[in-house]
Amino acid sequence: MNFRTYGGLMEAVAIIAEFNPFHTGHAYLIRQVRRLSGTDAAIVVIMSGAFVQRGEPAFFDKWHRAAWAIEGGADAVIELPAVYALSSASGFALGGVTLAARLGCQSLACGVEAGTAEDFLSLARRADTLEIGPETAKKGSAGQARTDALMAAAPDEARLLEQPNALLAFEYARALLKQERPLSFLPLPRQGRHGDTGLGATFASASALRQAMTDHPGDEKPYISYIVERVRPSLQDQLTLGAFTDYRRYGDFVAGQNRLLTPDQLRRLPAFTEGLENRWYRAFAEAGDYDQALKLIKTRRYAYSRLCRMGAYTLLQPSRRLMDQSYEAGPQYARLLALNGRGAAFLKGARDRLAVITKIRQDLSKLTPLGREQLALDLRASDVQSFCFSKENQRKGHQDYYHSPIFIGIQK
Repeated sequence: MNFRTYGGLMEAVAIIAEFNPFHTGHAYLIRQVRRLSGTDAAIVVIMSGAFVQRGEPAFFDKWHRAAWAIEGGADAVIELPAVYALSSASGFALGGVTLAARLGCQSLACGVEAGTAEDFLSLARRADTLEIGPETAKKGSAGQARTDALMAAAPDEARLLEQPNALLAFEYARALLKQERPLSFLPLPRQGRHGDTGLGATFASASALRQAMTDHPGDEKPYISYIVERVRPSLQDQLTLGAFTDYRRYGDFVAGQNRLLTPDQLRRLPAFTEGLENRWYRAFAEAGDYDQALKLIKTRRYAYSRLCRMGAYTLLQPSRRLMDQSYEAGPQYARLLALNGRGAAFLKGARDRLAVITKIRQDLSKLTPLGREQLALDLRASDVQSFCFSKENQRKGHQDYYHSPIFIGIQK
């Protein structure tokens, strides 16, 4: 089969995603990208692995989620290293976009509530020229301070960023402008609203589906119409087996760990700044569970998602140095999770530009020292996730060493 090339590289469009879990809304986005890019282009998904950006384990393991994405129309799924998956929106976007660029993708697509590519790129250019004063910076995170400064400087244009997916698209645009080789930007209309908790609309949110699957893992399946038909048997098997995250178990794991950590130990972890480690230490000493502790810590200054990521840091123990160096140097490898024939053709060229990992033991020697540290964090994330699965017999560790990329034929 012959595929189109672009400047000597096979044409490819990247999608940065979590697919937590993969559903019909995600399949709709992939169909839109396929319609715009044609049958010869590869759709390459950069997907969060064992942990997601909201600061907790993904509901299902990364291999099944990746395979479901291929069944839903993608061509290759590459793991976004946990150091970026567990970052703020700017770090998440920078890691994903840089990995897409290093793989050789020429475009990046994402779903948004509103806005064009030029809207986001214009805001991104303007944001990086703004000076953020100390009073604005004191109100919250760097990302929030940047958004506030934009709202003050260009309120009409920046109103676009009030939507959650638009805010992430803005960070993608900022990351795109930092790449040595430019990628085109394809923001596409999103179906359904981010974070909706109910079922009943044409498309359901991943949050609503996770809740429905937790409440009805057995015979009653109010969520099933939102799952791509080809994916349904495999997804239902995982639910029946109990191979999905029990978030109460995860919360107990974090709370137990934090009873053992001192403020000095917390201070060495990313995001524990400005004395927050003392407030954190007191909260976990007093609270009876994870959610109660986070409520004691939460203020207007600290977003709930940031606190959840900090909870993940206390288990996974990434160093500040690892985070800082990773933001500076970018992803050091592409961990392949699943692919089809079109994805395999694309990856033949990608291997010349970036270390592609298919088997941990044999590919470890390809990595830089920073790459080995990034990969070690991915492995710890997988072990924590599996330990938190619903049924005991699904909690085996070191599963990264036993999984090879899943190959699925191109759907006719």
